[in-house]
Amino acid sequence: MPPPVLEGGDKMKREYSYEEYMNTIKLLNRGLRITTVSRELGIPKSTLHYWRYGIYRPPSARWTPEPSKELAYVLGVLYGDGYIVREHGYHYDVELLVKDYGFAEVFSRNIAKVLNKRFRKPKRWGRSHNLWRVYYRSKAFYQWFREQNLNTLKQYIEYDRGAVKHFLRGLYDSEGYNYRCRKIFLYNNDLKLLNYIQQLLKKYFGIRATGPYLVVKAGSIIIRRDGERIKANHNNYHIAISRKRDVQVFLSQVGFSIREKQLGLPRRRRQPKLHP
Repeated sequence: MPPPVLEGGDKMKREYSYEEYMNTIKLLNRGLRITTVSRELGIPKSTLHYWRYGIYRPPSARWTPEPSKELAYVLGVLYGDGYIVREHGYHYDVELLVKDYGFAEVFSRNIAKVLNKRFRKPKRWGRSHNLWRVYYRSKAFYQWFREQNLNTLKQYIEYDRGAVKHFLRGLYDSEGYNYRCRKIFLYNNDLKLLNYIQQLLKKYFGIRATGPYLVVKAGSIIIRRDGERIKANHNNYHIAISRKRDVQVFLSQVGFSIREKQLGLPRRRRQPKLHP
């Protein structure tokens, strides 16, 4: 049984998993009485009544993951710039906040299809209006993704070669860098993830990525362009695709959604300076 979650400020409400819901429905469909099922599973009779007659379903049963290239892309972004967040105790959001409008739009189209919701155009965010925000509300997706890890997600990431391609693209759209179409880098603080990406590139596309290499050491002070000093909380690493043939294969078979990255154009902003 999952732990209770605080909702609506001070009201404790039990969360039901998709498996709990389906198991309960099977028992009810076998003809067991609501009172009997309630006693055996510890679920209120009123809740079982709503479930049996389709009046209400728990959030986890309103959406279930289906392998697709769109879901794979969303997962790639969530391992990069995307995130899930719970706000005010009852809003469960899937969000992306980035500078590139094209990237935000591609993510929005993919997550909208995954959740079977109407597409939303990215909206400007922040005082300087140089960021684009995408967000969709889905308690079911939030609960599902929060319980996942790389091992459990492999069935969606490696569903087929197309899914692998879009997972990689989502991650490289987030944290990849194409240096003049000569080298392609991927930055992240998760060594396990970077090693997995190397395996995917080699297995499905025959691409060799070297590394991981340490880029920023935990505790280093990063000086941003605006002069703000930030302390790195984690080590940051990168892997690199360097061979000409491998770079060409990556750009033609995986690629970036962001035009600037696909063409290897200079970054709009300089890299942050590191202060040892």
